[in-house]
Order: sequence, then C-alpha cells, then structure tokens
Amino acid sequence: MQRRRIKPLHLSSSEEEGTEDLDVTLGNDNESIVEPISVPPVISHNVDPVPDDNQRDGHTEACPQEETNSSAEPELDPDLLSAIGESTSDSPDYGDDIHGNLSQLWLPLLKKGIPIPSKDILMKDYPIPENCRLLQAPILYAEMSAAVPEMVRNRDKTLTASQQQLGTGNTAINRGMDLLLKSDNKVLAMKHLSNGCRLLCDSHYLTTQARVKLITPSLDKAFLNIVKESERDKSLFSSSLSEKIKAAKVIEKQGLSIEKPAKTAKPPQ
Repeated sequence: MQRRRIKPLHLSSSEEEGTEDLDVTLGNDNESIVEPISVPPVISHNVDPVPDDNQRDGHTEACPQEETNSSAEPELDPDLLSAIGESTSDSPDYGDDIHGNLSQLWLPLLKKGIPIPSKDILMKDYPIPENCRLLQAPILYAEMSAAVPEMVRNRDKTLTASQQQLGTGNTAINRGMDLLLKSDNKVLAMKHLSNGCRLLCDSHYLTTQARVKLITPSLDKAFLNIVKESERDKSLFSSSLSEKIKAAKVIEKQGLSIEKPAKTAKPPQ
C-alpha cells in the first residue's frame, strides 16, 4: 500500500489555525484512504475566572446586597401628618382599656339600662347644686307649650327627662371630685363617681332606644319581631341581624311550600 502526501487547499486565516497536512493512504485499488484528522480540543468560553489574590488567600469580597425592605414606607413627620388632616374612616378609634371590673359594671347598663326604682333613688340622692343651676333642665313655659302640637310637647318631655338625668349624673361626679379635693375619703368619693357613671350609662341606653323607636316604624312588619329581639352591640340592631333576616325568609318560604292550598268553592250550577 502506497502513501501519498496531499497538500491542503489555501484556507482563510481562521481556518488555517490548527490545520495540519493530511496523510492519505492509497489502498490496493488506489483508493484514497484519509487518516483521521487530529482536532485540537475545543475550549469552552464559559470558564470560571481565575481567582485573584484575595480569593487565593481565602478572602472573598462580599457584594453589596440590595435592600430587602425597599417597599417599606418611611414614617411621615408629625408636622406633615398634621397638615394632611385626620382620618375619615368609619371605624372608630378606640383608646386604652379601662379596668376590667369597671367594664363589667358598665356594659350591662349600656345594653339594658338601670331599673326604674333604682334610678329614681339615684335621681333623688343628687339634687342640682345651688351654685351650678344650669345643670337643671330648662323649663318650657305654659304659653310656649300651648302654642305647639301635642306631638312636639311629648317629644319635649322626653328630651327634658333625658337632659335632667344628664345634669344629675354630672352632679354625682362633681360630688366625688369635691370629696377628693377637700378630704381623703376615697371610698365615698368612688361611690359618687360610680353613681354618676351609672346615670350616664343609662342615658346612653335611653338614647339607643330612642333611635330604635325612630327607625322601626319604617321597617316591614314581618321583621319587627326580629328587630325587637335583637340586642345592640357595635350595631344598633346587632351585627347578626342580616343573618337572622335571611333565616326568617328561608323559614317563611318553607312554610309556604308545605302549606295546604285552600279549596276553591265551586260555582253554583
């Protein structure tokens, strides 16, 4: 078998690099047998960079991290908040809790009020002080009372009673404050303060009842019983009133579905 040397064609500069002469072997039939070409290994371009001196010594520089709380809102200056104005949210802003024993005293009174006999005793125990007569509810003279309709007079009587109770409650609180200023009898002073708070809580309850009476005449008669049985919480007619109304409607529909239809009278022949 003869060997013949073949020179490569002229290639471009990029193709010439790493290209060697090709050895071709002639077989028995003078066929050219090209020997395998040795291709230089391909070097990947994604090679890790050579570590610098600091990395060789075991020291790596930490890259600055981005702030994780970039979305956090900065607090506004109090002067800016004052310039913006107060919040108009419908939800009330509650303050710090009062003593638990006090809360247990006032909550039942705010829901049901003071029994009338107990309230009459409190009203008599605290007459309006002589030097603060304006705590007394003002009188409507007979001439003015005769000039207005009866409905207005009745409404004025209700408001007068409520106003008088507010004055009496303020009187009880002032009795307690007067004792604290003039003596150290804290027990009796606390009793006067408590009685004043009781009267004020009852006035709060009476105002709630007045609002209920103002609204209920405009409601459907089918739901008056539900409204009357509801007990106030943060809502005037209880927060669960809507669920109770839905349940009442479902019961009404079920009752109509099982009700026996009335027989129609046959016309006389």
